[in-house]
Amino acid sequence: MNPHRDYATARQLIDPGANYSVHVRTDGGWSQPASPDHQELPGLDVLLSARRALRAQPTSCVESTSPDTLDIRTGDGRLWLRFNDTSRGENGPDKPAL
Repeated sequence: MNPHRDYATARQLIDPGANYSVHVRTDGGWSQPASPDHQELPGLDVLLSARRALRAQPTSCVESTSPDTLDIRTGDGRLWLRFNDTSRGENGPDKPAL
């Protein structure tokens, strides 16, 4: 996996001007962080998260499962984040599918 290629892909997928809801994968499924301050991030912060994850060792994976969803998984599998573009829908996204 080429980190530079994946970052270029992430840049195409992430709208820096949009807002994204944050979900964390746990043993019980997807959940949002408890703190309201961490439940939504601007697109620029999501892009920086993707960039940091792709620079980490072992290399992380950034993928999109739908037009408004971006998944970032660390290479060791300990952290899996899902970002949904909340600016596309009036009420925000539904819960991510498993």
